[in-house]
Amino acid sequence: MITLAETFKKNRLSLSLAAAFLVIAVIYPFVVELILGRIPSRYFIRVGMEILFFAAMGNAWNIIGGYGRQTSWASSTFFAIGAYTSILLFVGPPGHDGLQISPLISMWPGAALAVMVAVIIGLPCFRLRGVYFAIATIACTTIFRQLLIYFSGFTGGNLGISFPHQPQSRVFHLIFTDFLLRPYYFIALGWMIITTGIVIFIERNRLGYYLRAICEDQDAAESLGIKSSRVKLKAFMLSAAMLSITGTLYVFMLRMVDPNTFASHNMSIRIAIVAILGGMGTKFGPLLGALVTIPLLEVSNIHLARIGHGGAHWVLYGLLIVVIVLFRPNGLASLFDSAKTFLVKKRMGTARRESRGA
Repeated sequence: MITLAETFKKNRLSLSLAAAFLVIAVIYPFVVELILGRIPSRYFIRVGMEILFFAAMGNAWNIIGGYGRQTSWASSTFFAIGAYTSILLFVGPPGHDGLQISPLISMWPGAALAVMVAVIIGLPCFRLRGVYFAIATIACTTIFRQLLIYFSGFTGGNLGISFPHQPQSRVFHLIFTDFLLRPYYFIALGWMIITTGIVIFIERNRLGYYLRAICEDQDAAESLGIKSSRVKLKAFMLSAAMLSITGTLYVFMLRMVDPNTFASHNMSIRIAIVAILGGMGTKFGPLLGALVTIPLLEVSNIHLARIGHGGAHWVLYGLLIVVIVLFRPNGLASLFDSAKTFLVKKRMGTARRESRGA
């Protein structure tokens, strides 16, 4: 039986880096405020929240896209379901009074609705393989976005729905008037940690083993009694629920929702890129991907948005993504595998020299 000490020794590098990240993440908003002051620090704390929220969404996508190798472009659908459900239960449709239901409560019906939609999408689509499954999820995302626009009396159409002014903080409703946005930042940090824990749990349990088996050889896995469609559907449902809860938390931070932001193909692509560049099927890949792609997009937005009618920053962003994919096809997480291999070889070389000297 593997002891706790042996587990720590085996994963020493990963645990040390995770602990260092947590320390930096906790002190980050306070350090930024201390260095920059109250007003400029808002932007950098918001960027930190974006990193954490996209890391959480990347974790959700990673379950089906990384471990199951089923490229889904329907992520924004589930993200938008959570956002719209919670904001409608709190604010209400345009021209109507909302029920003022806390997102801590409304996130659960939102997640349940997202799971139902995942079943509706997954049952027919998981009969398809490869690019055909991806194309089917693109079609589903397009249909859902158009429905949000069409039923404008309920969803606000292209304009969406925004929060009215909230003069006082209400912790149970996740409404804060804190000028520095720190409460939302720590909510995002906590949810990112939870989603990472879910991924680690799945990786070490039956669902993760089944997904990896299907990924390696679906026909062989089915011959051993694994029902691939059922396994992939379970992973898809879990991913949908996690994305929906993220949408609930994100919309209360942003204070508005619209279909062109939350239910767009661009959002689905950004969620997938976080996991793909960081490392599909890895525990910390989505976090690494978010730490690189979100600041990269922000920097390119600031310095290149005025060039080429606003398109130059996307060119640089895409070019750097291509470079990362070319030199690290297994994602940025493979850098740590290389570091581990180097350290092991170094220890072995040191041990051999000591044995020869003795």
